[in-house]
Amino acid sequence: MSFRTRLVLSAAYLLSVVVLALEIPLAVNVERRATSQLEASVIGNASTLAANSANLVAQASGRPAVARRALPELRRILKQATATEPGRVIVVDAEGRLLADSDGPAAGQVYATPQRPELGTVLASGRVDTRQRHSDTLGEDLLLVTVPVVDDKLVGALRVSEPMGEVRSSVHSSWLRLGLIGISVIAAGLALAWLLAATLARPLERLSGAATRLGGGDLDAHVEPEGPRELVALAESFNRMARALGANLTAQRDFIANASHQLRTPLTGIKLRLEAIREEGGETASQAARAESELDRLNSLVDDLLSLARASTLEAAGAPVDLADAARDAVRRWTGPAQSADQRLSLGREEPAPMWGDPADIAHILDNLIENAIRYGPAGNRITIDTATQGGVSSLTVSDTGPGIPEQDRLRIFERFYRGANGRQVGPGTGLGLAIVGELAERWRGRVELAGGDGARFEVSFPARSDAP
Repeated sequence: MSFRTRLVLSAAYLLSVVVLALEIPLAVNVERRATSQLEASVIGNASTLAANSANLVAQASGRPAVARRALPELRRILKQATATEPGRVIVVDAEGRLLADSDGPAAGQVYATPQRPELGTVLASGRVDTRQRHSDTLGEDLLLVTVPVVDDKLVGALRVSEPMGEVRSSVHSSWLRLGLIGISVIAAGLALAWLLAATLARPLERLSGAATRLGGGDLDAHVEPEGPRELVALAESFNRMARALGANLTAQRDFIANASHQLRTPLTGIKLRLEAIREEGGETASQAARAESELDRLNSLVDDLLSLARASTLEAAGAPVDLADAARDAVRRWTGPAQSADQRLSLGREEPAPMWGDPADIAHILDNLIENAIRYGPAGNRITIDTATQGGVSSLTVSDTGPGIPEQDRLRIFERFYRGANGRQVGPGTGLGLAIVGELAERWRGRVELAGGDGARFEVSFPARSDAP
């Protein structure tokens, strides 16, 4: 996940938490306020209606003759109260019998039942009762406000049933507006966070690109300091490091070039003089021959040291390489020397194995491995080169049927100047061949391993690709 994406996701998380922390309590408060306003309005209307109809309720609860005159007037008042407002109004007497209902003429039945506990509560306590109940008939919640009807004494109760659909719709509309406001705030915050993240990420991306180019050998890679003060300081530090590294590598290349020329000239002159002394014969000639042998070893050591120094530099020009082609070329180069040592060099598995590297470096790796196999192998030794690609890895393997690597030497054979028991028995050597193989493999993001089995088996693997890294 990129740095920019992490910053934006962090901002999104913080914005979401803040918006939810603000809007959830606000949404709850909106619902409570709407319900409270409805309750206050209904209680006020119910109390007014109860006061206006108290005398009629008292008459309707009295003698039958008086009740017959009072009931029609009471129903008219209830009808009039609900003509312009939604809802239903009922009135019961002190015994809980229905006196009037705004929805119908039925009267006389006991209405204060356990299914309508609000009526019994008001008749028993004389206090206002407010509650909500779901109506299966209407399919929505109802607000039930029941108030006592008092005419010098408690003569009944009046209940107003108010549908809450309109209030719920209003609350949901408010919630929707709050949600849209929250989404707008988050979107605006994310846009701002993206711009800020881009401001921070762009210098880092350029610094990363410059570091990649520097790692690939571009010693002129640098980055323009920009962004916050800390990133500017980082870019300036990187540029100083790149300049110092470039200067050091330039000096190293100059040293390698000069050493290659300056060392070879006197060594060649010494060798010519030793050859002249050897041709004169006698005891001096014998000493000259031994000195010439040591001089040849010194020449090999100089060559290997220069090769190791070149392998350690960053400067490298790569190209698509097929390890199978490199293996065939190596077999052609070394078939003659292998036959001269009474050994056989051949190709085994020849699968295409594409990688990105320097053909000269791959050839150098093969030369060192094949030369070691010939040098340390006995007569009749069979040397095989295999190439393959599996799981995104291209590999070449050089194996032989020789004595192999002693167990005590396996962990140190890639160390510089370490020769091991077999190397000391064979004769003079530099002990740098496998170290050079390891350096050249790492130069192209590869690695070399000593595999198990009979004889010596070296496997060199690289990322399988034919395009530039």
